[in-house]
Amino acid sequence: MEEQDKTLEDYLAILRRRKWQLIVPTVTLSILAVVFTMRIPAAYRSTATILIEQQEIPADLVRTTVTSFADQRIQVISQRVMTTKNLSRLVERYNLYPGIRSKGSMNSAVELMRQHIKLDTISADVLDPNSGRSQGATIAFSLSFESNSPTLAQQVTSDLVSLYLDENLEQRAAAANEATVFLETEANRLADEIGALEGRMAGFKKAHADNLPELATLNREQMTRTEDRLRENSQSEQTLRQQERYLEAELAQLSPTTGTTGNNLESRLHELEAQYIRIKERYAPDHPDRIQMERELPAMQKLVGESGAGVLRDRLAEMRAELAQLRQRYSDDHPDVVSLKRSIAITERELADAARQGSSGVRSDVDNPAYVQIKTQLESVRLEILSLKRKRVELEQEIKSFELRAMEAPRVEQEYLALTRDYDNAKNKYREVRDKTSQAQLAQSLERNRKGERFSLLEPPLVPESPFKPNRMVILMLGVMVSVASGVGNLALREGLDKGLHGARAVQAATTIPLLATIPFIDTQQDRLERQRRRSLLLSTGLGLLLAGALAMHLLVMPLDVLWFALVRRFGGAPTM
Repeated sequence: MEEQDKTLEDYLAILRRRKWQLIVPTVTLSILAVVFTMRIPAAYRSTATILIEQQEIPADLVRTTVTSFADQRIQVISQRVMTTKNLSRLVERYNLYPGIRSKGSMNSAVELMRQHIKLDTISADVLDPNSGRSQGATIAFSLSFESNSPTLAQQVTSDLVSLYLDENLEQRAAAANEATVFLETEANRLADEIGALEGRMAGFKKAHADNLPELATLNREQMTRTEDRLRENSQSEQTLRQQERYLEAELAQLSPTTGTTGNNLESRLHELEAQYIRIKERYAPDHPDRIQMERELPAMQKLVGESGAGVLRDRLAEMRAELAQLRQRYSDDHPDVVSLKRSIAITERELADAARQGSSGVRSDVDNPAYVQIKTQLESVRLEILSLKRKRVELEQEIKSFELRAMEAPRVEQEYLALTRDYDNAKNKYREVRDKTSQAQLAQSLERNRKGERFSLLEPPLVPESPFKPNRMVILMLGVMVSVASGVGNLALREGLDKGLHGARAVQAATTIPLLATIPFIDTQQDRLERQRRRSLLLSTGLGLLLAGALAMHLLVMPLDVLWFALVRRFGGAPTM
């Protein structure tokens, strides 16, 4: 049998024939949708808005030590606040999730609480003062908590806001304190390092006091002067050598004796001693006349013999007393002290020579005054040559010392520059760290007085007046739509499974026999009773749906009395009492 194309009359006939197969599932599922919508528990959400306020004091004056971005700091604070310890305390304080806790699973309750906490950042385009460009920045964030009780939602949100604000203050204060402590520790370490370097530099300067780089010019000048003195010494020694040869030649031409007694020698010695006393009273020990006289006297005293040794002893005692007086006023390096010590040494040697001559029985029989005078001058020249030799040795030693200093100068300068460089670097680092320490202390005071960047509660959490979920009207509408679709589907399914013939066209199409007559439906008493029963059922169902709709309106949208007064105000009527 071929499928016939159904017309509108066929669909209306199907609807009349199977109307209850559409109505019953639709009504039943609609009632279940209403009941389900009513049974869904309401969830309330309380939200607080926290503003991120910028630093009050300009950053050019006081720079904070907290350099992280606001959104990064918010995430760090969230991790610190959302710990199991903090959330467990809130769960126990407000007796949250008693069903889960009754099973002894606090971690499950804490995990569920984390899901009910929501944090959203609020960004805005701000002008960067450094680059002058507009860029997105986090200026605030919202914090909310959802619960079946509006009061609990508001209380828990308030506690969460307090945790965020306190944690932000503690974190910034801790960061500023850590920076200050670190910089102070580093400054103390650098101070100890500077002290150690100063000790090393002091020891180095003491060990190389005469060869420091700043003394290089002075050492060269002293070396030049010493070389000049050595040349002068050599020239003087050559001159004295010539004079010595001349006096030796003169002395070789004279006879030591003249046939007279030795009173002339003693008279000459007394004359020289008298002159020496007058010269010593008038001149200092380094005066040339006094030095010349001190050189002639020993030679004359050798000639005179034992009487000369007594004079030498007296003169030696006088020079020692004078040396004691000079040492009270000057150091041992003073030129007067050095010269007097040299004269004392020469006098001691002369006294020793005179003593040896007296003990051996040697007696002077020289009585020629000219011979004695030249002999005295020759002895004086020889003594002066000996003094110049000693001085030349000293000068050569000084020159060697200066040459050694010059050879050691590069190494000493390198070591000194290395010490100086380390010392200067340590001082610069110490000065830089001290400056940073002062800035860190200012930043610490800034955070302590809450003048830096901070979180402020812009909008406190309020008790929510209505639940944010579920949206019962949407759920109810979807339930009704699903109920109608289910009724239509049931009707189509029943019609598709029905193999019977309905209507004259169907019979004629199935039998291919011409239709002679159509017998109408005969309405019996039983049919009328059945229709009446169906009307009663339909009426009761309609009343039930009306009551269910009114109840849903009262519970989900607004109370019926409020709706009534709103309708009255809307249409301009006055409510009646």
